[in-house]
Amino acid sequence: MYNFSVRYHDGRLSIAHDATLTLMPDHWLIHYRDPSGELTSVRWTLPGIVTDENFSHLFIFRFGEFPQQTIECKDGNLPESLKKRYPERPFFKRRVTDIFKLNNTAIAGVAFTVLMLIGLGYWFGLPWLAGAVAARFPTSAEIKMGDTMYENMIRAYEVDDQLTAKLNDFAKAIDFKTNYPIRVTVVTESDANAFALPGGNIVVFEGILRKMKTKEELAALLAHEVSHVHYRHSLRNIFRSLGGYLFLSLLLNDINGIVTILADNSNALANLTYSRELETEADSKGMDVLQSNGIRLQGFVDLFALLQSEHGDVGSLKLLSTHPLTGERLRAAEMMVRGQKGVVANRELEKYWQVIAAAEHK
Repeated sequence: MYNFSVRYHDGRLSIAHDATLTLMPDHWLIHYRDPSGELTSVRWTLPGIVTDENFSHLFIFRFGEFPQQTIECKDGNLPESLKKRYPERPFFKRRVTDIFKLNNTAIAGVAFTVLMLIGLGYWFGLPWLAGAVAARFPTSAEIKMGDTMYENMIRAYEVDDQLTAKLNDFAKAIDFKTNYPIRVTVVTESDANAFALPGGNIVVFEGILRKMKTKEELAALLAHEVSHVHYRHSLRNIFRSLGGYLFLSLLLNDINGIVTILADNSNALANLTYSRELETEADSKGMDVLQSNGIRLQGFVDLFALLQSEHGDVGSLKLLSTHPLTGERLRAAEMMVRGQKGVVANRELEKYWQVIAAAEHK
């Protein structure tokens, strides 16, 4: 069957003609009657015919220079006839709408595959992309973002200005091996907690200071949190949490948009947890900092013991926990302590610690 009913447009007038399309060996022949009733024939050579891709069951072809002639055909047998008549010339590419011609089982299979790909992209692609973007993100922009988060988040706390000044003096006596500007803030909260924001801001809860007994514990806490800053762990977590919004802003080069997103979500982002891998990396870097400063690594053992007594150990949830077990980290620190050498007395650090301890235990 090589004859089909079509609608023909000559490209010059808006009138559409009912016509017959005949598939000849080397051309198409279109017959129609013009407005005067005269039978008219139009010849389309094969090289000049262009298929108009669309998302419906209407087959459209165009021919010639502008304004182009057009034919429209609704006959579902046309594609198969074209394939038989002109096997060497593909008129159609597989279209998205062809999916809907499949049976229910095939559609379900396609849907399942798409969902699997989306899931793999979310669980594996997004974390990898978040890390890659965080690694290349400008440091100046990261510091600006961190300051914005800090300014919006700190309003929810009461800052102890005197203790903050003392703790910053303590921090300046340690070489943290980072180029980030480290700024510590003490807030009057009873929880044994602390967290780091992108760019160098670290918030320490007064509750954890009250429970510390040595300067090494405090040095370990700060070294651990600074390591999160140094390795951009907070930035990576933020990109993972708000990946869709942030990546769109990055694609559009909209730094202001990123800052706005962070400002709106500062309090929630400050409570993001780190993965086992990131916590372990921060422990390792923190221990290197203490060792290079000649500070006893026993501070990490005491810090983990303190945290374990306050927050417990998730025990049976080891495989599901977002944090490495405190017990595991404690044992790793104990192994490092046994091999430590080069501990030195740091009178300046001891002096600042005594001031902090006196303020906390009075």
